[in-house]
Amino acid sequence: MAKDQVERRLAAILAADIVGSSRLMAADEAGTLAALREIWTDIFDPAVEKHRGRIVKMLGDGALVEFASAVHAVECAVAVQKAMAERNAAAADRQPIEFRIGINLGDIITDGDDIFGDGVNVASRLEGEAPSGGILISDVVQAQVAGKIGVTFIDAGEITLKGFDSTLRVWRWGGKAGVGIASPAARSLSAKTIAAASAIGLAVVAGAVVFWLQNRMPAPGPDEAAFPDITRPTRHFRANAADLTSADAITIYDRIIGEMANVYRQSGLEPAADYTSWTRYNTAPYLSATHGSRFVSNYANRVARDYANLAAVESLPQGSILAKDSFEVTKDGDVLTGPLALMEKMEAGFNPQSRDWRYTMILPDGSVFGITNDEGSDRVQFCIDCHVAAGDDVDHLFYVPERFRVKFLKSE
Repeated sequence: MAKDQVERRLAAILAADIVGSSRLMAADEAGTLAALREIWTDIFDPAVEKHRGRIVKMLGDGALVEFASAVHAVECAVAVQKAMAERNAAAADRQPIEFRIGINLGDIITDGDDIFGDGVNVASRLEGEAPSGGILISDVVQAQVAGKIGVTFIDAGEITLKGFDSTLRVWRWGGKAGVGIASPAARSLSAKTIAAASAIGLAVVAGAVVFWLQNRMPAPGPDEAAFPDITRPTRHFRANAADLTSADAITIYDRIIGEMANVYRQSGLEPAADYTSWTRYNTAPYLSATHGSRFVSNYANRVARDYANLAAVESLPQGSILAKDSFEVTKDGDVLTGPLALMEKMEAGFNPQSRDWRYTMILPDGSVFGITNDEGSDRVQFCIDCHVAAGDDVDHLFYVPERFRVKFLKSE
Protein backbone atom coordinates (compact mmCIF):
# COMPACT_ATOMS: atom_id res chain seq x y z
CA MET A 1 0.00 0.00 0.00
CA ALA A 2 1.51 3.35 -1.00
CA LYS A 3 2.06 5.82 1.80
CA ASP A 4 0.06 8.58 0.10
CA GLN A 5 -2.97 6.29 -0.09
CA VAL A 6 -3.13 5.65 3.67
CA GLU A 7 -5.93 7.44 5.49
CA ARG A 8 -6.89 7.05 9.14
CA ARG A 9 -10.16 7.91 10.84
CA LEU A 10 -12.28 7.00 13.84
CA ALA A 11 -15.27 4.80 13.00
CA ALA A 12 -17.79 2.44 14.53
CA ILE A 13 -17.41 -1.00 12.96
CA LEU A 14 -20.16 -3.62 12.92
CA ALA A 15 -19.25 -7.20 12.13
CA ALA A 16 -22.10 -9.66 11.53
CA ASP A 17 -22.15 -13.34 10.67
CA ILE A 18 -24.78 -16.04 10.25
CA VAL A 19 -24.66 -18.65 13.02
CA GLY A 20 -24.08 -22.22 11.83
CA SER A 21 -24.23 -21.40 8.14
CA SER A 22 -22.37 -24.58 7.14
CA ARG A 23 -24.87 -26.69 9.05
CA LEU A 24 -27.79 -24.86 7.45
CA MET A 25 -26.35 -25.27 3.97
CA ALA A 26 -25.71 -28.98 4.53
CA ALA A 27 -29.32 -29.48 5.60
CA ASP A 28 -30.93 -27.49 2.77
CA GLU A 29 -28.57 -25.69 0.41
CA ALA A 30 -31.16 -24.25 -1.95
CA GLY A 31 -33.55 -23.21 0.79
CA THR A 32 -30.77 -21.64 2.86
CA LEU A 33 -29.42 -19.64 -0.09
CA ALA A 34 -32.90 -18.33 -0.85
CA ALA A 35 -33.48 -17.43 2.79
CA LEU A 36 -30.13 -15.62 3.06
CA ARG A 37 -30.83 -13.57 -0.05
CA GLU A 38 -34.17 -12.58 1.43
CA ILE A 39 -32.57 -11.64 4.76
CA TRP A 40 -29.87 -9.47 3.18
CA THR A 41 -32.35 -7.76 0.87
CA ASP A 42 -35.31 -7.30 3.20
CA ILE A 43 -33.71 -6.92 6.64
CA PHE A 44 -29.97 -6.27 6.77
CA ASP A 45 -29.40 -3.89 3.87
CA PRO A 46 -32.39 -1.64 4.66
CA ALA A 47 -31.34 -1.42 8.33
CA VAL A 48 -27.82 -0.36 7.35
CA GLU A 49 -29.15 2.27 4.96
CA LYS A 50 -31.65 3.61 7.51
CA HIS A 51 -28.93 4.05 10.12
CA ARG A 52 -26.46 5.67 7.72
CA GLY A 53 -24.02 2.81 7.53
CA ARG A 54 -21.82 1.61 4.67
CA ILE A 55 -21.40 -2.06 3.87
CA VAL A 56 -17.65 -2.34 3.33
CA LYS A 57 -17.68 -5.96 2.21
CA MET A 58 -19.43 -9.25 2.51
CA LEU A 59 -17.43 -11.93 4.32
CA GLY A 60 -18.81 -15.33 3.41
CA ASP A 61 -22.13 -15.38 5.22
CA GLY A 62 -21.35 -12.20 7.11
CA ALA A 63 -20.76 -8.51 6.57
CA LEU A 64 -18.48 -5.71 7.69
CA VAL A 65 -20.22 -2.34 8.05
CA GLU A 66 -18.81 1.10 8.83
CA PHE A 67 -20.69 3.87 10.69
CA ALA A 68 -19.69 7.40 11.59
CA SER A 69 -21.63 7.06 14.87
CA ALA A 70 -21.54 4.33 17.52
CA VAL A 71 -25.19 5.09 18.29
CA HIS A 72 -26.18 4.45 14.68
CA ALA A 73 -24.18 1.21 14.61
CA VAL A 74 -25.85 -0.16 17.75
CA GLU A 75 -29.32 0.96 16.67
CA CYS A 76 -28.79 -0.82 13.36
CA ALA A 77 -27.67 -4.01 15.11
CA VAL A 78 -30.66 -3.98 17.45
CA ALA A 79 -33.03 -3.40 14.54
CA VAL A 80 -31.54 -6.34 12.64
CA GLN A 81 -31.71 -8.71 15.61
CA LYS A 82 -35.29 -7.75 16.45
CA ALA A 83 -36.35 -8.21 12.84
CA MET A 84 -34.63 -11.60 12.72
CA ALA A 85 -36.36 -12.69 15.92
CA GLU A 86 -39.73 -11.71 14.44
CA ARG A 87 -38.92 -13.54 11.22
CA ASN A 88 -37.97 -16.72 13.06
CA ALA A 89 -41.05 -16.57 15.30
CA ALA A 90 -43.34 -16.12 12.30
CA ALA A 91 -41.98 -19.23 10.64
CA ALA A 92 -41.69 -21.78 13.42
CA ASP A 93 -41.91 -24.62 10.87
CA ARG A 94 -38.55 -23.78 9.30
CA GLN A 95 -35.01 -23.75 10.62
CA PRO A 96 -34.30 -20.43 12.38
CA ILE A 97 -31.49 -18.28 11.04
CA GLU A 98 -29.62 -16.04 13.47
CA PHE A 99 -26.87 -13.43 13.38
CA ARG A 100 -24.01 -12.85 15.77
CA ILE A 101 -23.02 -9.17 15.83
CA GLY A 102 -19.97 -7.45 17.32
CA ILE A 103 -19.40 -3.68 17.40
CA ASN A 104 -16.27 -1.67 18.17
CA LEU A 105 -15.29 1.98 17.97
CA GLY A 106 -11.69 2.58 16.97
CA ASP A 107 -9.07 3.87 14.61
CA ILE A 108 -9.21 2.38 11.12
CA ILE A 109 -7.01 2.55 8.05
CA THR A 110 -8.65 2.92 4.65
CA ASP A 111 -7.39 1.63 1.34
CA GLY A 112 -9.82 2.64 -1.36
CA ASP A 113 -13.17 1.25 -0.22
CA ASP A 114 -11.63 -1.28 2.15
CA ILE A 115 -10.78 -0.77 5.84
CA PHE A 116 -8.20 -2.31 8.16
CA GLY A 117 -6.72 -1.90 11.63
CA ASP A 118 -7.40 -2.83 15.23
CA GLY A 119 -10.78 -1.08 15.13
CA VAL A 120 -11.86 -3.62 12.53
CA ASN A 121 -10.10 -6.61 14.10
CA VAL A 122 -11.69 -6.07 17.51
CA ALA A 123 -15.18 -5.85 15.97
CA SER A 124 -14.59 -9.12 14.13
CA ARG A 125 -13.37 -10.85 17.30
CA LEU A 126 -16.35 -9.53 19.26
CA GLU A 127 -18.67 -10.99 16.65
CA GLY A 128 -17.10 -14.39 17.23
CA GLU A 129 -17.78 -14.13 20.97
CA ALA A 130 -21.28 -12.70 20.63
CA PRO A 131 -24.39 -14.72 21.55
CA SER A 132 -26.53 -16.25 18.83
CA GLY A 133 -29.21 -13.67 18.06
CA GLY A 134 -27.44 -11.09 20.22
CA ILE A 135 -24.90 -8.28 20.18
CA LEU A 136 -21.55 -7.82 21.91
CA ILE A 137 -20.01 -4.36 22.09
CA SER A 138 -16.74 -3.00 23.45
CA ASP A 139 -16.59 -0.79 26.54
CA VAL A 140 -15.81 2.28 24.45
CA VAL A 141 -19.00 1.73 22.43
CA GLN A 142 -21.03 1.32 25.62
CA ALA A 143 -19.69 4.64 26.87
CA GLN A 144 -20.94 6.30 23.69
CA VAL A 145 -24.42 4.75 23.57
CA ALA A 146 -25.44 4.52 27.24
CA GLY A 147 -28.73 6.39 27.74
CA LYS A 148 -29.06 7.16 24.03
CA ILE A 149 -30.68 3.99 22.71
CA GLY A 150 -33.85 2.12 23.57
CA VAL A 151 -32.23 -1.01 25.01
CA THR A 152 -29.92 -1.76 27.92
CA PHE A 153 -26.68 -3.68 27.52
CA ILE A 154 -25.51 -5.90 30.38
CA ASP A 155 -21.94 -5.74 31.65
CA ALA A 156 -20.37 -9.00 30.43
CA GLY A 157 -17.06 -8.60 32.22
CA GLU A 158 -13.59 -8.78 30.74
CA ILE A 159 -12.52 -11.22 28.04
CA THR A 160 -9.34 -11.84 26.11
CA LEU A 161 -9.83 -11.75 22.36
CA LYS A 162 -7.78 -13.96 20.08
CA GLY A 163 -4.70 -12.11 18.85
CA PHE A 164 -4.77 -9.52 21.66
CA ASP A 165 -2.72 -9.70 24.85
CA SER A 166 -4.81 -7.38 27.04
CA THR A 167 -8.34 -8.01 28.28
CA LEU A 168 -11.31 -6.04 26.99
CA ARG A 169 -14.44 -5.17 28.93
CA VAL A 170 -17.54 -6.01 26.89
CA TRP A 171 -21.30 -5.51 27.07
CA ARG A 172 -24.04 -7.82 25.86
CA TRP A 173 -27.63 -7.53 24.63
CA GLY A 174 -30.01 -10.29 23.64
CA GLY A 175 -29.32 -13.76 22.37
CA LYS A 176 -29.29 -17.23 23.88
CA ALA A 177 -25.62 -17.66 24.58
CA GLY A 178 -22.54 -15.61 25.08
CA VAL A 179 -19.77 -14.45 27.30
CA GLY A 180 -20.41 -13.76 30.92
CA ILE A 181 -21.41 -10.97 33.17
CA ALA A 182 -19.13 -9.65 35.85
CA SER A 183 -19.14 -6.37 37.72
CA PRO A 184 -15.80 -4.97 38.91
CA ALA A 185 -16.67 -5.98 42.45
CA ALA A 186 -17.48 -9.51 41.39
CA ARG A 187 -14.22 -9.87 39.52
CA SER A 188 -12.31 -9.03 42.69
CA LEU A 189 -13.58 -12.18 44.40
CA SER A 190 -10.58 -14.47 44.02
CA ALA A 191 -10.17 -18.18 44.38
CA LYS A 192 -8.17 -17.50 47.52
CA THR A 193 -11.13 -15.68 49.06
CA ILE A 194 -13.51 -18.55 48.32
CA ALA A 195 -10.98 -21.08 49.57
CA ALA A 196 -10.86 -19.21 52.86
CA ALA A 197 -14.63 -19.49 53.12
CA SER A 198 -14.37 -23.21 52.42
CA ALA A 199 -12.22 -23.65 55.51
CA ILE A 200 -15.05 -22.43 57.70
CA GLY A 201 -16.82 -25.76 57.15
CA LEU A 202 -20.40 -26.91 57.41
CA ALA A 203 -20.40 -26.74 61.20
CA VAL A 204 -20.35 -22.97 61.14
CA VAL A 205 -22.45 -22.21 58.05
CA ALA A 206 -24.64 -19.81 60.00
CA GLY A 207 -21.59 -17.87 61.17
CA ALA A 208 -20.27 -17.75 57.63
CA VAL A 209 -23.57 -16.31 56.42
CA VAL A 210 -23.45 -13.54 59.01
CA PHE A 211 -19.84 -12.78 58.20
CA TRP A 212 -20.44 -12.49 54.48
CA LEU A 213 -23.66 -10.53 54.88
CA GLN A 214 -21.82 -8.00 56.99
CA ASN A 215 -18.79 -7.80 54.73
CA ARG A 216 -20.12 -8.49 51.24
CA MET A 217 -19.22 -6.36 48.25
CA PRO A 218 -21.89 -5.18 45.79
CA ALA A 219 -23.45 -8.07 43.88
CA PRO A 220 -22.33 -8.70 40.31
CA GLY A 221 -24.59 -8.93 37.33
CA PRO A 222 -25.97 -12.04 35.62
CA ASP A 223 -26.77 -13.36 32.24
CA GLU A 224 -27.38 -16.58 30.36
CA ALA A 225 -27.50 -20.22 31.17
CA ALA A 226 -28.86 -23.45 32.14
CA PHE A 227 -29.87 -26.75 30.74
CA PRO A 228 -28.10 -28.40 27.80
CA ASP A 229 -29.03 -27.00 24.38
CA ILE A 230 -30.81 -23.97 25.82
CA THR A 231 -27.98 -21.49 26.05
CA ARG A 232 -24.47 -21.29 27.35
CA PRO A 233 -23.93 -20.08 30.90
CA THR A 234 -22.62 -16.69 31.84
CA ARG A 235 -19.52 -16.03 33.90
CA HIS A 236 -19.78 -13.87 37.01
CA PHE A 237 -16.31 -14.32 38.48
CA ARG A 238 -13.86 -17.06 39.34
CA ALA A 239 -13.87 -19.20 42.47
CA ASN A 240 -12.13 -22.25 43.84
CA ALA A 241 -14.20 -25.08 42.39
CA ALA A 242 -12.58 -27.87 44.37
CA ASP A 243 -14.66 -29.31 47.22
CA LEU A 244 -17.11 -26.43 47.55
CA THR A 245 -18.89 -26.37 50.89
CA SER A 246 -22.33 -25.04 51.71
CA ALA A 247 -20.62 -21.97 53.15
CA ASP A 248 -19.03 -21.35 49.74
CA ALA A 249 -22.36 -21.82 47.97
CA ILE A 250 -24.02 -19.33 50.31
CA THR A 251 -21.19 -16.85 49.75
CA ILE A 252 -21.46 -17.09 45.98
CA TYR A 253 -25.26 -16.90 46.01
CA ASP A 254 -25.20 -13.83 48.24
CA ARG A 255 -22.88 -12.14 45.76
CA ILE A 256 -24.97 -12.78 42.66
CA ILE A 257 -28.62 -12.93 43.73
CA GLY A 258 -29.27 -9.17 43.71
CA GLU A 259 -28.50 -8.41 40.10
CA MET A 260 -29.47 -11.91 39.01
CA ALA A 261 -33.01 -11.24 40.25
CA ASN A 262 -32.98 -7.77 38.69
CA VAL A 263 -32.35 -9.26 35.27
CA TYR A 264 -34.99 -11.99 35.69
CA ARG A 265 -37.37 -9.11 36.50
CA GLN A 266 -36.82 -7.72 33.00
CA SER A 267 -39.01 -10.56 31.71
CA GLY A 268 -42.00 -8.49 32.84
CA LEU A 269 -43.49 -11.48 34.67
CA GLU A 270 -44.76 -10.74 38.17
CA PRO A 271 -43.44 -13.93 39.84
CA ALA A 272 -39.95 -13.15 38.53
CA ALA A 273 -40.14 -9.75 40.18
CA ASP A 274 -41.49 -11.06 43.49
CA TYR A 275 -39.94 -14.47 44.13
CA THR A 276 -37.01 -13.33 46.30
CA SER A 277 -39.53 -11.91 48.79
CA TRP A 278 -41.16 -15.34 49.22
CA THR A 279 -40.17 -18.04 51.70
CA ARG A 280 -36.99 -19.89 50.78
CA TYR A 281 -37.13 -23.61 51.58
CA ASN A 282 -33.44 -24.53 51.52
CA THR A 283 -30.76 -23.55 54.02
CA ALA A 284 -28.09 -23.27 51.33
CA PRO A 285 -27.92 -23.64 47.54
CA TYR A 286 -27.56 -27.34 46.73
CA LEU A 287 -26.62 -29.39 43.68
CA SER A 288 -29.60 -30.55 41.65
CA ALA A 289 -29.09 -33.29 39.06
CA THR A 290 -32.45 -32.42 37.45
CA HIS A 291 -31.21 -28.88 36.85
CA GLY A 292 -28.02 -29.74 35.03
CA SER A 293 -26.01 -30.37 38.23
CA ARG A 294 -26.30 -26.73 39.17
CA PHE A 295 -26.72 -25.17 42.59
CA VAL A 296 -30.38 -24.26 43.08
CA SER A 297 -32.50 -22.40 45.63
CA ASN A 298 -36.24 -23.04 46.11
CA TYR A 299 -38.87 -20.40 46.86
CA ALA A 300 -42.65 -20.63 47.21
CA ASN A 301 -45.36 -18.00 47.50
CA ARG A 302 -47.81 -17.90 50.40
CA VAL A 303 -50.45 -19.97 48.59
CA ALA A 304 -47.87 -22.76 48.28
CA ARG A 305 -46.93 -22.75 51.97
CA ASP A 306 -47.71 -26.50 52.22
CA TYR A 307 -44.65 -27.10 50.05
CA ALA A 308 -42.80 -27.38 53.37
CA ASN A 309 -44.79 -30.51 54.20
CA LEU A 310 -45.84 -31.81 50.81
CA ALA A 311 -46.05 -35.42 52.03
CA ALA A 312 -49.05 -34.44 54.16
CA VAL A 313 -51.06 -32.99 51.26
CA GLU A 314 -52.32 -34.50 48.03
CA SER A 315 -51.50 -31.49 45.91
CA LEU A 316 -50.82 -27.79 46.18
CA PRO A 317 -53.79 -25.47 45.56
CA GLN A 318 -54.45 -23.35 42.50
CA GLY A 319 -52.40 -20.15 42.67
CA SER A 320 -49.37 -21.89 44.18
CA ILE A 321 -46.12 -20.67 42.59
CA LEU A 322 -42.70 -22.20 43.06
CA ALA A 323 -39.47 -20.57 41.87
CA LYS A 324 -36.04 -22.11 41.48
CA ASP A 325 -32.99 -20.09 40.43
CA SER A 326 -29.61 -21.63 39.71
CA PHE A 327 -25.89 -21.22 39.21
CA GLU A 328 -22.88 -23.48 38.75
CA VAL A 329 -19.17 -23.47 39.43
CA THR A 330 -17.21 -25.21 36.71
CA LYS A 331 -14.09 -27.29 37.18
CA ASP A 332 -12.17 -24.29 35.86
CA GLY A 333 -13.60 -22.10 38.62
CA ASP A 334 -16.06 -20.02 36.61
CA VAL A 335 -19.24 -19.03 38.45
CA LEU A 336 -22.07 -19.27 35.92
CA THR A 337 -25.73 -18.31 36.18
CA GLY A 338 -28.61 -20.59 35.26
CA PRO A 339 -32.22 -19.78 34.39
CA LEU A 340 -35.12 -19.05 36.71
CA ALA A 341 -37.67 -21.89 36.59
CA LEU A 342 -41.24 -21.17 37.67
CA MET A 343 -44.13 -23.58 38.36
CA GLU A 344 -47.64 -22.18 38.81
CA LYS A 345 -50.68 -24.34 39.64
CA MET A 346 -53.43 -23.37 37.21
CA GLU A 347 -57.14 -24.13 37.07
CA ALA A 348 -58.28 -27.74 36.77
CA GLY A 349 -58.00 -29.01 33.21
CA PHE A 350 -55.25 -26.55 32.21
CA ASN A 351 -52.88 -29.36 31.29
CA PRO A 352 -53.67 -32.86 32.58
CA GLN A 353 -50.23 -34.15 31.61
CA SER A 354 -48.54 -31.63 33.92
CA ARG A 355 -51.17 -31.96 36.68
CA ASP A 356 -52.16 -28.39 35.74
CA TRP A 357 -48.73 -26.95 36.46
CA ARG A 358 -47.64 -24.18 34.13
CA TYR A 359 -43.87 -24.18 33.64
CA THR A 360 -42.04 -20.97 32.75
CA MET A 361 -38.33 -20.62 32.11
CA ILE A 362 -36.62 -17.23 32.16
CA LEU A 363 -33.08 -16.95 30.92
CA PRO A 364 -30.61 -14.77 32.83
CA ASP A 365 -30.79 -12.03 30.21
CA GLY A 366 -34.45 -11.57 31.18
CA SER A 367 -35.87 -13.24 28.07
CA VAL A 368 -38.65 -15.83 28.38
CA PHE A 369 -37.54 -19.16 26.95
CA GLY A 370 -40.93 -20.84 27.09
CA ILE A 371 -44.27 -21.13 28.93
CA THR A 372 -46.53 -24.18 29.07
CA ASN A 373 -49.59 -23.77 26.79
CA ASP A 374 -48.15 -20.48 25.56
CA GLU A 375 -45.30 -19.19 23.42
CA GLY A 376 -42.39 -21.63 23.46
CA SER A 377 -44.46 -24.35 25.12
CA ASP A 378 -42.54 -27.07 23.28
CA ARG A 379 -39.30 -25.74 24.72
CA VAL A 380 -40.38 -26.40 28.29
CA GLN A 381 -42.01 -29.76 27.60
CA PHE A 382 -38.92 -31.40 29.08
CA CYS A 383 -39.87 -29.82 32.43
CA ILE A 384 -43.16 -31.72 32.37
CA ASP A 385 -41.42 -34.91 31.31
CA CYS A 386 -38.93 -34.57 34.15
CA HIS A 387 -41.48 -33.81 36.88
CA VAL A 388 -43.80 -36.63 35.83
CA ALA A 389 -41.11 -38.91 37.21
CA ALA A 390 -41.68 -37.51 40.71
CA GLY A 391 -45.14 -39.07 40.72
CA ASP A 392 -48.75 -38.00 41.16
CA ASP A 393 -48.65 -38.69 44.90
CA VAL A 394 -46.36 -35.69 45.43
CA ASP A 395 -48.00 -33.51 42.76
CA HIS A 396 -45.06 -33.90 40.34
CA LEU A 397 -42.78 -32.09 42.79
CA PHE A 398 -39.29 -32.88 44.00
CA TYR A 399 -38.42 -32.37 47.66
CA VAL A 400 -35.55 -30.22 48.82
CA PRO A 401 -32.98 -32.78 50.05
CA GLU A 402 -33.34 -33.44 53.75
CA ARG A 403 -29.95 -32.04 54.73
CA PHE A 404 -30.77 -28.70 53.05
CA ARG A 405 -34.42 -28.49 54.05
CA VAL A 406 -35.51 -25.59 56.25
CA LYS A 407 -37.18 -26.82 59.44
CA PHE A 408 -40.26 -24.71 60.13
CA LEU A 409 -41.93 -24.40 63.50
CA LYS A 410 -45.42 -25.93 63.51
CA SER A 411 -48.24 -23.44 63.97
CA GLU A 412 -51.83 -24.05 64.96
